Amino acid sequence: MNQKKATEKTLPSLQVNSHQPFRFSWDVYKDNIVTANGIEIPNKKAIIRNDTDRILNVVSDRYQPFYNNQFESIINAYEQVGCNNVKLKEFSGGGKLSVQMQNNSIGAEALTEQILTDNEIKIDDKHKGYVTLINSHDGSCKWMVGLTIVRIVCHNTYLMAIRDLSQGQAIFSGKHLSGSEKIWNNIEASIVSASNTMKDYMFIMEKLKESKWDPSYNWKFFTSTFTTKKGLAKAEASSRMTNLFWDFDLAYNRYQKEMGGNTKYTIFNAVTHVVDHNASKKQVNNGWNAIGRGNAIKTRALSNLFN
Repeated sequence: MNQKKATEKTLPSLQVNSHQPFRFSWDVYKDNIVTANGIEIPNKKAIIRNDTDRILNVVSDRYQPFYNNQFESIINAYEQVGCNNVKLKEFSGGGKLSVQMQNNSIGAEALTEQILTDNEIKIDDKHKGYVTLINSHDGSCKWMVGLTIVRIVCHNTYLMAIRDLSQGQAIFSGKHLSGSEKIWNNIEASIVSASNTMKDYMFIMEKLKESKWDPSYNWKFFTSTFTTKKGLAKAEASSRMTNLFWDFDLAYNRYQKEMGGNTKYTIFNAVTHVVDHNASKKQVNNGWNAIGRGNAIKTRALSNLFN
């Protein structure tokens, strides 16, 4: 086997703190496979650790590793937007890798107050899970980045986290092919963008808290938020719409009591409460209450509150 390595330099030891970026102590490289008689096997490559020369996988020419140094850049991007306590786990001699960190920024910080149940009990709507990055050099799974409540401490919990991410919790994922590398290279920019969006929304929420609201306008606001102008007359005559407004008004009164005042922030919480609690299980599982029609309603609510 040709010992010329694609990644010659061994990376420094792992150091994770506020002053040092995340680092792997090793990486992988692709090499030709040669028989004992010196004959090169066509269309096949070996994936090898550069610190031990251990073969982790035999792959086709189309296989494109996601190198550990690419992994590092994504982890460091998450650290820069507030994630911390990075935990690295390796299994199968480095064939399987996971990195987790506490998620206190992206997708975790609630944009509104804690949702109230029908019994006036708070539900903590902050995601208590982990930003989880999964990669494999042995072909056991694709690479994935997402949120899971599973803390990886052993191989079994590693498999549980993969199941979580595979069932819809992954934000980004892709196969080990050259075409997927573009997605991977765009993740870092996406993280920074998401962080800035979060900050913008938090600024908007603070402005809503400072703005007084007259609850006598609740019905007008409700109809303009939950319907388009084209369907407004029909919606006003709809019993379903009337029942939805009943839920909305109850939610407003409860949030007004909880927050101690009539503000635009109170009525926006009533909107998010109705949207999220009326979403179907399928919508929630697929994220459509956040990015589909539910998000359109929330966007209209903000537009109406600032007009």
